[in-house]
Amino acid sequence: MNFYEMKIYMNDVDNHPIYSSIRSLLEEESVLSLKKSFENGYHLTVFGWLTQDRMNQISTEFTSLLLAYPTEKYDETAFRNSYRKVAEIALKENALTEIHQNKVLISKRQDLYGFQNKEQLEIYLRINQVFDRWFMPSYWKRDNNILSITKEMTPFCTNLPDVVLSKEHALYSNGFVSHLSHYLGLLHSLSEKNKQMIVERFEQAAEKDRETLKESLEKDNGLTKDLNEIYHEIKDAVQRGVLNFHSPHDDAHIEKKVATSSKRHQRALATPELNKLILKDPVLIANRWILNVLYEKLVLLNIKPLEKFYMNYLLCSMRFQKKEVYA
Repeated sequence: MNFYEMKIYMNDVDNHPIYSSIRSLLEEESVLSLKKSFENGYHLTVFGWLTQDRMNQISTEFTSLLLAYPTEKYDETAFRNSYRKVAEIALKENALTEIHQNKVLISKRQDLYGFQNKEQLEIYLRINQVFDRWFMPSYWKRDNNILSITKEMTPFCTNLPDVVLSKEHALYSNGFVSHLSHYLGLLHSLSEKNKQMIVERFEQAAEKDRETLKESLEKDNGLTKDLNEIYHEIKDAVQRGVLNFHSPHDDAHIEKKVATSSKRHQRALATPELNKLILKDPVLIANRWILNVLYEKLVLLNIKPLEKFYMNYLLCSMRFQKKEVYA
């Protein structure tokens, strides 16, 4: 078995025979998962462990489907202009050099898919599969609602341990703090005018939506159970030194990220005693790993980036005071 990545370069369309074929494939092959992205052109990526013969068979099937049902080509110059800023923020310098359309490309990944060890890769794959089981029936649909998705995530956030790591520096370890961090990261990137507009827009919507979330605070669901298992798996891996808060990135990547982050982030990561607390905190690490995968699945669910940040705001406002949420 090898770790393969199959990228299906196709335009972003509402319906296509490939979608049902992917659903069937993921149900049949429990070792696979799926994501959607923009690097080198709009594409879906099927990834996971397969034999070479099985990968060749799948590749042939999907290439035939794309030849039989090609998607409408889009303007590559307009595409590059739309995603240039996204590529810069994501530190993906080569994401727009060559654009592919209506093409299937296979690669055998011998770099552990960018992870530092095989166990990290396995954890990443299992998180993906948890969300696939829960959300796959809704992939590619246009009527998905961020409030419904937020409700599904709320019990997991509530169930995680809640600890104050440093009262002086307002550093917390709980299921809501990563949402606070990501929301504040959005505000940090905006002008004062746009920041105020977002704050007012989010708070107006949240006045009603918070009441809906309160109803689901203690209502565990199948997703909560699966994510709790992932949390304990990550906690065990942290204790054994398999991963830490920065994994799977190296110091150079972290330094680049910190340089463009909010002052709150910079203070925490630049203070040795705080950085030490963060580095091996299983709750913060589990939040980071799980949310990174969830964000990838939100793209498949056609949730817009601003809606994702509204989810962050809504959840962190359930736990933190307004002065912290509006920092």
